[in-house]
Amino acid sequence: MNYLRAGKNWVHVAGRAIAYGTVSVSVGGLTGRHDVGQWCMRSWCAGSLNGLGIHRRIEREELLEREPQCVYVANHLSQLDILVLGSYLKRDYRWLAKASLFKIPFMGWHLSLSGHVPVYRGEHRSKNEALAQRIHKVVEQGASLLFFPEGTRSPDGNLQRFHVGAFRTAVRESLPIVPLVVKGTHELFVRGAKDLSVHADRECTVTVLPALHPPEDGDDKHRAHALMDATRAAFVQEIER
Repeated sequence: MNYLRAGKNWVHVAGRAIAYGTVSVSVGGLTGRHDVGQWCMRSWCAGSLNGLGIHRRIEREELLEREPQCVYVANHLSQLDILVLGSYLKRDYRWLAKASLFKIPFMGWHLSLSGHVPVYRGEHRSKNEALAQRIHKVVEQGASLLFFPEGTRSPDGNLQRFHVGAFRTAVRESLPIVPLVVKGTHELFVRGAKDLSVHADRECTVTVLPALHPPEDGDDKHRAHALMDATRAAFVQEIER
């Protein structure tokens, strides 16, 4: 591994996180405006990818504007996913992120002040009891939500089974699901790797799929599982395309 290159790559991400995190915490914290944090997040994501030399594109971007408020769901291939997605999502949204990320200086401070939602694991899982209330508060503020329904990064680049939480939220809050299919980030940054594998002929893409609405028939549990199955089928079809 080229340690000099790896260090330079991490500086691109960490340096921008400090700069934009400072702006988000200071300005956003004083004014309480979420749009400041959203601008900082999008600028950090896009600037980091440009600095790393990662080529990216989005397909069917116009579909992002069709739903004023929704639940975004994306497959999770690598740590680069949030940079790629964050560089394209212009609407006010809250990311459901593992709670440990909220402890990272600058990034964690930004996540907290911008209203993103921590999700606890392991022995702290009991803290998720208030998760539905926190999500409902986000919806009342008019923001969308971003879930990784696989729960964690794929170890091999293949689509994993989905957890039902995002789809319960869509049913409970009467919001559509907007699938975001990520491709290519696993090849750029394999789980457990210390550095990126960036080449001129490699790129990553985000494909926006048409919104899926909760079915009208059945109880909430049935509707959530039916919506989850339909969404995963749409992911599989697009990935195989």
